[in-house]
Amino acid sequence: MQEVKKAGIEDAFIVFENNGSNQDDQSGYSILGETFLSPEQMNQYVKKINPNAIELSNFYLTFGEYYGIRGDIAFAQAIHETDFFRFTGVVQPNQNNFCGLGATGPNDPGASFTTPREGVLAHIQHLFAYASTKPLPDKYPVVDPRFDLVNRGSASTWIALNGKWALPGNNYGQSILNLYERMIHSTVLEEILQKIKS
Repeated sequence: MQEVKKAGIEDAFIVFENNGSNQDDQSGYSILGETFLSPEQMNQYVKKINPNAIELSNFYLTFGEYYGIRGDIAFAQAIHETDFFRFTGVVQPNQNNFCGLGATGPNDPGASFTTPREGVLAHIQHLFAYASTKPLPDKYPVVDPRFDLVNRGSASTWIALNGKWALPGNNYGQSILNLYERMIHSTVLEEILQKIKS
């Protein structure tokens, strides 16, 4: 603890990971809201697991801010859907589909997008469709092919995506939030360690 104080940190605590799915603790995580983690923090986390991961965090920040979507949690959703951008499921890297949009199984790997930027834009637009009943802002073209198929405003929280985004999806939102909380804990711990070392 003395080393922590020497690094200029007056008060700190370490939160241990809880792998349980506690819906009561996570039900308040809104899809709409600001992004807290920086692109560097998001990339740093994913590259601990997959050093070759494509860097998409700037797109998640930019589009998240524009549409009012929590870009860092959407990034956690992409990590969940793609297995840390290793694409071990039915969606392949060349599809630029980072959220499993339209993927239902081996015979239907879902939507494809021309560029990674377009794939992230579609992901954020799809989240906007679930989280809001407002018209989609028009700065960017609609690239989400399933936008009009969503029951608009039917999921304002990540937990509310259960059974909607993925089927059966019983703990889908909890899985995303558990991953997001691991991202936060890892980032905070890394910053504390860097201050101690310097």
